[in-house]
Amino acid sequence: MPALTPSTTLARLHSTATHLGIIVLDAVDDDGPWLDDDSAAIVACGHLIAINPGLDDGLRADVLAMALAVTWFTSPRETGHTGDITAASGFILISRTRVAEPLHGPGKLATVIARQHGRDTASAAFEYTAAVFE
Repeated sequence: MPALTPSTTLARLHSTATHLGIIVLDAVDDDGPWLDDDSAAIVACGHLIAINPGLDDGLRADVLAMALAVTWFTSPRETGHTGDITAASGFILISRTRVAEPLHGPGKLATVIARQHGRDTASAAFEYTAAVFE
C-alpha cells in the first residue's frame, strides 16, 4: 500500500482498521493479483481486508469503509439479528458494483463510516457475497 498522509480519508480509514486490530493489505503477491477485475476486496474472518490494488484512492476509501462495515455485521453462525451476514467460511467478497442508495445494513453503515472519515460520497455501499467453499 502506498504511503498515506494522516489527512486523507483513506489514511484515516486505514488507521481505524489498525486500531481495531484489522490488517489491511493489497490483494497481490509475487504471482499477481488475488482478485479479478469485478472484485474490489475480500474480508477474511473479520481480521484481514485485502483490497484490489487496481483501485484509485477514492474508490479504495469507499471499499475500505464497506469492508469495515462488513466486519461489523459478519458472523460465522446464525444470530437472529437483522442485517447480520452469516458466513460459515468467514470470507466475504466485495464486488466493484456500487449500491446507489443503501437503506440499511452494511451498505448504510459503510456510507456513514466513509463520511465520518472525511469522504464526501453519496454511497460507500457495494454488492457483496459470502464465500462458500465445498
